[in-house]
Amino acid sequence: MKKNLLILIVLFCTSFAFGQSATEIAKNAIQSTVSIVALDNTSQPLGFGSGFIIEDELIATNVHVIEGSSSAYVLVNGQEKKYKIDGYLSIDKANDLVILKVSGLKQKSMTLNQGNIPEIGEKIYAIGNPKGFNGTFSEGIISGIRNFDKNQVLQITAPISPGSSGGPVLNLKGEVVGVAFATYSEGQNLNFAIPVEYLLALKNNLGILTPVSTVKKPIKSTKTNAVKPNIKEGVIIRNLEWGCWASYSFNFSIKNNLPVSVSHIKVLILVYDTTGVIVNYYENTYFSGSREDIVIKPFLAKTIGCINTLFEDGFKKGYVLKARILDFKIIEE
Repeated sequence: MKKNLLILIVLFCTSFAFGQSATEIAKNAIQSTVSIVALDNTSQPLGFGSGFIIEDELIATNVHVIEGSSSAYVLVNGQEKKYKIDGYLSIDKANDLVILKVSGLKQKSMTLNQGNIPEIGEKIYAIGNPKGFNGTFSEGIISGIRNFDKNQVLQITAPISPGSSGGPVLNLKGEVVGVAFATYSEGQNLNFAIPVEYLLALKNNLGILTPVSTVKKPIKSTKTNAVKPNIKEGVIIRNLEWGCWASYSFNFSIKNNLPVSVSHIKVLILVYDTTGVIVNYYENTYFSGSREDIVIKPFLAKTIGCINTLFEDGFKKGYVLKARILDFKIIEE
């Protein structure tokens, strides 16, 4: 009897010392990690990011995820319901952190690590919701602790994919030790996270509710040029310009930044007059089997040409074109 009790105590202590398994951490954390969709003043998607629940109706994310938006909403993994973001209660632009209020969002919250600073070589996990890959879970280590400006950041080997900014970085106990925020633009597998100590300070200083529309994009970034917030999308529009065979038609290309093929790409083109007012729009979905027959392989691009806006002399009148990717589907090959 005593021998069996001793074995149970040893097993319990061993489990506590080494933390949870990766499967257990993923299962618990993915349900607390959310997708954030930022919208412009016409309620069209402006960008995507991740965040995580720190208590009922409160989520943490990066400031740059909501910068420049007029409004935003949250999607919980496995649910279709959209939760409107009421605003923010605390913000730290220097460390790219913000705490958002989301009425009605009552999921399991994540535990913030307190007092134990991660060490170089320590195993960690990163969770995010890059577009098309909700609930992405990856493993890595703390590869360095760096100083940027006056503050520290964690360098990690777990990849931060497009759309995963604002997601949690966890230790072996499933506790948040950092918030994913950037990737090195010139190198491979150089990713960074903001230490959780800055988020703890922010959580202890909640203020009045303020609309997300007040968070404007800075004219110039205060970050070093080598490290950039990972706000690029998995699929983007490039080279949008007037031209082709008439002054009311335009061309553009669709670039796939993902490691998988994509199709059913829903594109929105907005036409603005010289005063900044929307005067027309173009919307279409490009997919295999359509007239355009669009399937874009990993990391490649495809040009879409001679689109007629049915708005005469847009180029001559100085009208401006702006584009958005509204949606796309991953093609299993």
